[in-house]
Amino acid sequence: MRTTVEALAVRFGGTIACGDPALTVTGAAAIDRAGPGDVTFAGDLENVRKLRACRAGAAFVPRDRATAAPSASPARIAVDDPMAAFLVVMGECMPRRPRPKIGISPAARVSATARIGGETNVHPGATILDDVVIGEHCDIHPGVVIGAGCRVGSHVALHPNVVLYHDCLVGDRVIIQASAVIGSDGFGYRQANGRHERIPHFGIVRIEDDVEIGACTTIDRSVLGETVIGAGSKIDNLVCIAHNCRLGKHNLLVSQVGFAGSVTTGDYVVCAGQVGVADHVTLGPGTVLGGQAGAHKDLAGGQEYLGAPARPIAEARRIIMAQQRLPELRQRVRELEEQLEELQTRMRGLEEQSRSAA
Repeated sequence: MRTTVEALAVRFGGTIACGDPALTVTGAAAIDRAGPGDVTFAGDLENVRKLRACRAGAAFVPRDRATAAPSASPARIAVDDPMAAFLVVMGECMPRRPRPKIGISPAARVSATARIGGETNVHPGATILDDVVIGEHCDIHPGVVIGAGCRVGSHVALHPNVVLYHDCLVGDRVIIQASAVIGSDGFGYRQANGRHERIPHFGIVRIEDDVEIGACTTIDRSVLGETVIGAGSKIDNLVCIAHNCRLGKHNLLVSQVGFAGSVTTGDYVVCAGQVGVADHVTLGPGTVLGGQAGAHKDLAGGQEYLGAPARPIAEARRIIMAQQRLPELRQRVRELEEQLEELQTRMRGLEEQSRSAA
């Protein structure tokens, strides 16, 4: 890529707040790695301030922050969405490998009863079992196993070694990263005659449109009905979603989140890393759980929570601050105990003197 600051401003409907419009730009890089020939971006005031120490030749900045934290360089291109503009340029500097057109490989195992849409690639080593239906423009990578009766929409990518157990439903534009397992039986047992007896799982998993699922994530089928992942939800690597869970739309679950059975979430719920949610808990719409929080009861939506057990974030912060003062408070208690003991000793001495005088 070779362009100028002025050309970038025109292309993205921006204005040049400062700097040389004729400066040549040949690359794109993050704010802390950019060099004189690179364009970078600053999406908020904190990163706009970092531009003062940045070596980039140019930077996309928000229109309302274009003149904040002034500096001689880099040149500033004020746009509505700095990250979006930067990602377009980055994509041109580091283009993705083109999607191959291999069709259905003869080295794949595909049932005669499976139906596969046009422009779909089935790579060598993939296995597609009976009565599977796959839409158009999908990529089924090596090692993928799609169980009998599954339905997969269009523009779906199943990366290497993904497993869809039988009868799972996958919507359009879904991405499932390597080694994820969808539709295995949940961890369900009952005690009978002194033994743990497996509870059969008759349900399925339904993944709605525009969902992304990370590597090595597991989503269990329901005992009855459906385990549901709502449209637009994004699930990170190494997440465990147990049987009968029902996630709302546009949830964000970060790595190592664990949902026990029958958890229900509203739309736009966010769970940071290592959050744990107990069985049958409901998280209201817009709930945000901070890292390592533990939810053991229903939580009202539209609030941020932290801690285990999870509490509203203001309350949790007060508890954390108090815990940080525990060593100081412990020392203070010891000092007060010593002072009290000294006072008690003096009182006993005074009492003895009073009795002697009487």
